[in-house]
Amino acid sequence: MKLSDLHGGAAFPSTRSRSSRARRTKTHLVSAFCVVAMMLGFVTLPMAGSVSGASTKTTITYWFWGESDIPGITKWMQQRIATYEAANPGVKVDLVPQSNTTIIPSFTLAAQSKTGPDLDTQWATLPTILPALGGAVTPISNYVSKADTSHWLNTNENTYQGKIYAMPLYMIGVPLVFNKKLFKEAGLAPVAPATWAEFLADCKALKAKGITPIGMGNKDGYFGAWMFAIYEKQMLNSISQLTEGVAGKGNDETKLMASLKSMYTSFQGLIKSGYVNSNVESLTLDQGWQLFPEGKAAMSFTTDGNVLSWAKTVGEANVGVGKPPILGKGALASAYDVTQSSDEFITSWSKNPKADAKFLEWLHEPVNMIALNKETGAFPADNQFPVSDITDPLARALDTLDTSGTSIWLENYIPPQIDSDADLPAGQLITSGSGTPAAAVALWQQQLSLWRTQQPTQFKQFSTWAAAS
Repeated sequence: MKLSDLHGGAAFPSTRSRSSRARRTKTHLVSAFCVVAMMLGFVTLPMAGSVSGASTKTTITYWFWGESDIPGITKWMQQRIATYEAANPGVKVDLVPQSNTTIIPSFTLAAQSKTGPDLDTQWATLPTILPALGGAVTPISNYVSKADTSHWLNTNENTYQGKIYAMPLYMIGVPLVFNKKLFKEAGLAPVAPATWAEFLADCKALKAKGITPIGMGNKDGYFGAWMFAIYEKQMLNSISQLTEGVAGKGNDETKLMASLKSMYTSFQGLIKSGYVNSNVESLTLDQGWQLFPEGKAAMSFTTDGNVLSWAKTVGEANVGVGKPPILGKGALASAYDVTQSSDEFITSWSKNPKADAKFLEWLHEPVNMIALNKETGAFPADNQFPVSDITDPLARALDTLDTSGTSIWLENYIPPQIDSDADLPAGQLITSGSGTPAAAVALWQQQLSLWRTQQPTQFKQFSTWAAAS
């Protein structure tokens, strides 16, 4: 969910920055079969213990995703691999980049045959935990010491029954960004609104001056998904209220539907009041974001990287950031919106998990984390990264938001099928005006029922995980 010239690194093009989950594309199984078929050309490479020439080498096949989140991270990874192979001549790492549309279905198919990658990247939490519960993922904490994993950030997103199943590489935060110059033109103080009432008041003042208050896009459903991740979280006292509602435990689903209706009602209020650009439904999330650097919108919910990239266009002195305004009254209302977005893990069929873990652990060495920041601008998911390297004031403000207090990206905690078939289209009902909050809730109920029926094994695994989380 973030990024640009973070901590003084290279700028991330704003149209490429993505939030782990916040921008997930709906997967299509038919295309996935084609993709995996093509990939099999990669995975027929020698596996662990294969012979290369006269010497035996351990070959690690690594299906990697990250470019959509962090433009330039694939190049960084290729450089890290070259360095690692030079220092470890008995190891060869074959990198196979993945796309937004293949990341989940390609691994789903690989797990069925237990062939393909030794290391894989998935979006954090359920896209990782559900395959893990199905036996496709080996806990990385089986091979990496607590002394090392203690430096990794947000490992809670991929922890189950005391085991860490995957390793984070970077962090992405989602602030509210605002244009101080446009605020001044509307007679507003250059301060981020802290509450929903303040937010609405600022929107009203901006609109009165002919300024579009909020610039977003929801053609792809991701603005709606972000509103769910940010504002449904604020309605809750705990994540279990969401997960047990999704699992249909007791009357938890009824309570979840009530909080969703409240959230969608507030979301609908922004649309009906004209506080969001009128063409929100015809623009993708990336396209809607461009309204802010173009000076056509005063505020946006975006990523750290976009903030820093946009500041170069509109002038850093004109850019302010803050937490999304507080709407809900749940115990999680004050939690911020940060995630590791994607993660790296060892597949259960890998022939040499110790070698896999050694490589992943090495990626977290300070020299590599520093290089990640300098070469891509990403915030490394490691507490050993020297904060002193962040010299830009705006980047420091973003890093402070990302690292202060509790953070939750709620979209991580719903099954992928519910995300694509309920979360995204429900938000589109609201932004298009084609459905009411009640209709959005009805869609959630319908898709939850279908998922439980169509995916009984996954539903059982999810329910087991939810009960223990």
